Amino acid sequence: MKLSKIVCTIGPSSSDDSTLKKMINAGMDVARLNFSHGTHQSHEEVFKRIRGIDSRIAIAIDISGPKIRLGKLEQSYVLERDQQVILTTDDVVGTKDLLPVNYPSLVKEVKQDSFVYINDGFVKLKVIEKENNNLICQIIYGGYVSSRKGINVPEANLSMRVPTEKDITDIRKACELGTDYLFISFVRSSTDLVKVREIIDNCSDRTIGLVSKIEHKDAVDNIKEIVTASDGIMVARGDLGVEVGAAKVPVLQKEIIRLSVNMAKPVIVATQMLESMTKESLPTRAEASDVAHAVFDGADALMLSGETATGKHPVTVVKTMTEIIQEAENNLSFNTSFVSESNLPKGGEIGQAAVKLGQKLAVDALVAITQTGYSAKMISRNRVPLPIYAVTPDESTMRRTNLLWAVKSLYHPHDGDFNQMISSSIQKLHSEKFLHLNNDVIVVAGSVVGLPGRINTIQVLNVKETLES
Repeated sequence: MKLSKIVCTIGPSSSDDSTLKKMINAGMDVARLNFSHGTHQSHEEVFKRIRGIDSRIAIAIDISGPKIRLGKLEQSYVLERDQQVILTTDDVVGTKDLLPVNYPSLVKEVKQDSFVYINDGFVKLKVIEKENNNLICQIIYGGYVSSRKGINVPEANLSMRVPTEKDITDIRKACELGTDYLFISFVRSSTDLVKVREIIDNCSDRTIGLVSKIEHKDAVDNIKEIVTASDGIMVARGDLGVEVGAAKVPVLQKEIIRLSVNMAKPVIVATQMLESMTKESLPTRAEASDVAHAVFDGADALMLSGETATGKHPVTVVKTMTEIIQEAENNLSFNTSFVSESNLPKGGEIGQAAVKLGQKLAVDALVAITQTGYSAKMISRNRVPLPIYAVTPDESTMRRTNLLWAVKSLYHPHDGDFNQMISSSIQKLHSEKFLHLNNDVIVVAGSVVGLPGRINTIQVLNVKETLES
C-alpha cells in the first residue's frame, strides 16, 4: 500500500456519488470541503454523501480565516500590464476596471507604494493613490482574475485575525456536521488556535483535529509554538510563497516537515502539486518531481486542490498522484533518519523502541491498539517501511488516523480485559486479510484499558499462536 496519504478537495467536478467512489478507490484518504466557497447547505449534502459512501474516509473542513478576497465580478477578466485598476471596499459587482474587496479596512491599513497580489501572486499591483474607499493601482504583472480570488498584502500589518465572524459561523457548522479535522487558514500564532478550541468546546463534545495552515510570515516566525499547539500542519505553498517569496518555499517546506514529524504531528504539503492536470490528462515532469520530493521530505500527506475540485480529470489526477507516490516510496531511502533522537515527545520512546525491535526481528507489521490515535502517531513518526495498523473502538479516531503516514485504520469495538483486547484485535486484522497466520507482529498498547494517551506495553506476537491461544 502507499505510505503517504492523499487529501482531495471536493467541488463541482467531484461531488457526485460515482466520482467520489472512484476517487476513494484511486487512493483518496481525506476529503476536504472548502468553506471559502459554496454554502453550508451544499457542503452538508456532500458531507453526508461521503459518509454514506465510506464511513472510513476522514473529512476536513477548511475555514476561510482572515483571507482577503475579491468580491463578485460580472465575469472573469485578464488584467493588462501598465494599465490602472481600482480596488474598492464598496459593495459593488466588479468590472475589469473596478474590483471589489471583502475587507473594509483595506484602504486604511495598506500604505501607498506598497504591493498587492491577487490569485496566488500571478497578478501584482502597486498602490499609487488612496482615495476614500478606493486604492488606485498600477498593474505590474497582468493576469487572470475572477470572483473570490485571494489577495495578499505582505507589507501591511493587517488587524484581522483568526477566527473571523464567518469562521465562527463555519466552525459551529463543522461541529454540527461532525467533521474530523478543521483546517485553519492564516494562523499567525498559537493564540489563534486557543480561540478556535474555545468555540469547538462550546459547541461539540467530539474530538476535532486542528490543522494549522502555514501561509503567513508570522506563522514561520512562530512555527514551533504553532506546531506544538496544533494537531497537524499544512505547508500551504500558494499564499506562503507570496508572503515570504517563492525562492524560500522549498527550504521552508523541508524545515516544517522535519519539525512536524519530530513532534509527531501529521504534515500536509499543498498547492499546485499537479496543477496542470486541472485541464490536462498528464502532469508536467516538474510536477511529478515535486510530488516525489514531498514524499522524500517525509510528508504525511499531499493535497490536491483545484485539480479535483474544479478540474476536468478528478479521478485520473488521484490515480496519477498515487502512482507517483508509490514509485517514490519504492526508491525512498529509509536509512536516513527522519526523526531526532533527542527531545522525543511523551510516549515517543516506546514508539521508537517498537519500531527498532520490529526492524531487528523482521516482523511483518506494527499494530497500535488505540483509543485516541496517540500510539499510532508515535509509531508513524519514525517513518519505518512497515504497515502500521491502528485498531480502535472509536470511529472518529479511525478516520483521523487516516491522515498518518503508513497507518491503516480499523474500527473494532472490544470488550473484556487487556489480553482479550489484544487477541480480538489480531483476530480482526486476520479476518480482514491484513494479517496472515504466519505473520509476526509488534503490538503497542496501553496496559490500562480505557486510559487514553498512554502507551506502555510492547508485545511480539505470532498471528497463528495468538489465535490458537
